[in-house]
Amino acid sequence: MCISDSTVNNSVCVRFALSASEVIFVLSVYPYAEPVHWSWCGVPHVLIMNVVEPYEPVQHHWFYNQQVDSKDSWQPFSREDSQQLEDAYSRVGKNEKDEVVATDGRRYDVRLRERKRYSVYWEQKPAEVRRCSWFHKGSKDMNYTPYSEEICNLLEDAYMIAMTLEEWKTNLELPTGETVILHNPKLMMQYPSSCKEFPPSPNERTQPRTLKRGIENIPVEIPEGEPEIVDHLVFMVHGIGPACDIRLRGIVQCVNEFRNASDSLIKSHFRQSEDSCIIGRVEYLPVNWHKVLHGETTGVDKEIERITLPSISRLRQFSNDTVLDLFFYNSATYCQTIVDTVASEINRLHSLFLQRHPHFTGHVSLVGHSLGSLILFDLLTNQDTDADGTPHELHEDTHVDTGCGSNESLEEALKGHGLEEHLNILHREQMDMESLMLCSEKDLKDIGIPLGPRKKIMNCVKKWKHSRSGSGHAAQNETHSPSLGMRNERHTPTTSAVDYQHFDVGIGQVSIDYPQLAFHPQAFFAMGSPIGMFLIVRGLKRIDPNYSFPTCKSFYNIFHPFDPVAYRIEPMILSPDMDLPPMLIPHHKGRKRMHLELKEGLTRVSSDLLGSLRMVWQSISQVPAPALAEGAISSMTPTDEAEVSPMEQEERNFTKVGTLNRGRRIDFVLQETPIESFNEYLFAIQSHLCYWESVDTALLVLREIYGNIPARNTNL
Repeated sequence: MCISDSTVNNSVCVRFALSASEVIFVLSVYPYAEPVHWSWCGVPHVLIMNVVEPYEPVQHHWFYNQQVDSKDSWQPFSREDSQQLEDAYSRVGKNEKDEVVATDGRRYDVRLRERKRYSVYWEQKPAEVRRCSWFHKGSKDMNYTPYSEEICNLLEDAYMIAMTLEEWKTNLELPTGETVILHNPKLMMQYPSSCKEFPPSPNERTQPRTLKRGIENIPVEIPEGEPEIVDHLVFMVHGIGPACDIRLRGIVQCVNEFRNASDSLIKSHFRQSEDSCIIGRVEYLPVNWHKVLHGETTGVDKEIERITLPSISRLRQFSNDTVLDLFFYNSATYCQTIVDTVASEINRLHSLFLQRHPHFTGHVSLVGHSLGSLILFDLLTNQDTDADGTPHELHEDTHVDTGCGSNESLEEALKGHGLEEHLNILHREQMDMESLMLCSEKDLKDIGIPLGPRKKIMNCVKKWKHSRSGSGHAAQNETHSPSLGMRNERHTPTTSAVDYQHFDVGIGQVSIDYPQLAFHPQAFFAMGSPIGMFLIVRGLKRIDPNYSFPTCKSFYNIFHPFDPVAYRIEPMILSPDMDLPPMLIPHHKGRKRMHLELKEGLTRVSSDLLGSLRMVWQSISQVPAPALAEGAISSMTPTDEAEVSPMEQEERNFTKVGTLNRGRRIDFVLQETPIESFNEYLFAIQSHLCYWESVDTALLVLREIYGNIPARNTNL
């Protein structure tokens, strides 16, 4: 008898050479495996000892439901957030008190007992949350969808029994009526309720769905999580209309897109600093003012709808929602509403952010797109500073009689309008005149004031604010020095109660009361901004080179070369005879786009060729001159300038551009893509809406924020 052994696929194969027949014993070795099953498998005689793979509990992962185009889209939490939710889940079973877990960089709170995910900083419908372990997908679906927790438990129990008893091809009826058949650990299918036999008929309309157990068995990208430390806070203000980009997404979705681009850039361009824990992350929060302007508080939409013609209704609705915002901002009444909304929302978000990040010690910056940049520009121009350079307290107005802030004055004011019956509610909330003027209609609704009295109170508040604004402007005119610029000295006739000659700092804003921000911004980024055009229309010829924002020392004007709404700022600061092109924003991969390099190279070659031909013609046409003296420089000697790129020349020939950006450049232009360069008119609208997805813009913001930390270029 001859005996030999070998190892195949982690199995020990023992071969016995017998005279009559050959028997192969295959011993499959599994540690801690019980029980052992023996079976014969055909000829030649093979005796296989199968050891059952042990059952292991499934690993759960948490998902939330995100509505995309009115359809459910289940997204996984990051690994860090999912682990925190799982830890809290184990505690909830022991405690009666609900657990609230902060997720997504503390922008959302998950209430475990409710299985709901709530946004913290903005209004958003609560999203459903699931603790998932089993998933299904149809033949036409792109992604796997998690089962409910109840069905997950049923499937897991059936799977455990099948694994333990080695009994597969069993049917499991789900509470929804469908049938699940577990063929083996790798193949599990769900059949529709009409399917009573296996396999289903080929004529069945509904195809079976594939089941997967555990998140490791489905193709899904799970983020690791965001750093806990926030280095910088950025508020982003949108422009006209409710939609912000070409895909008609709102401000929240667009800011999320910008935040994702920023996080990716930190990992790619600041990896060493991130790995060394030198930097954390930048938080971006949206500021929505359009909803308040077109809400119930103003009632302007109903008034506009009454006078809107019925023809081309969709175009007129689009115009009412977007283009009219420009006219509203030039109205004294609605300009006050817009500015108050932006400032109060920024201060509210800032206060809430500090509550959720008590150890935050970083700076704050502002980003404005389109009309939002003009709103921030006017707001920053009218910020006040004390003698020591610190900002005034929030909404402080020293020109108003201090008596109006007492409860007695509030009582007299409400009695004068027949609203004294609601004084008890206001006193219960410790309201005085000043705090009432900071309230919105939603605040009054939350404390239980009915609709009718609420409208009357908001109307009174508007009149009180208007009466306060008149006395404050005269004193403010003396505090701003130097002024922003020089306006036309001719007196413009006034046709309404709005005096356009009564400027705060000479830039022609409507005479309104500008609220104060609760912080000093580090930088202000304007994207696709019409600031320059509005200043010219207001009568401002030139910006004083010595002017800077009272509380913000950095200003960047970022625009796409084909943006029809964007205008430059630097020509209004520099002398008229100075032609300084805007700074080209580097590509995030560390070089110019190839088509721009090709265009620049062809321009340089043609210029050199024309110059050479001109010199040859001059040498032929002129009388030969005597040889140059020794040591003289020949006119034919090429200079070093020809070997320097335009970007390097611009850096060498640096010119101080006023003090709006501490003497540095202000205008920055993005590089158009190759397809955009074919037809600039075709991509004009898209160019105005591209900033939210622009990685180059996000990198410019990060370089300003992390100015002292070098960014690594990633070459193509």
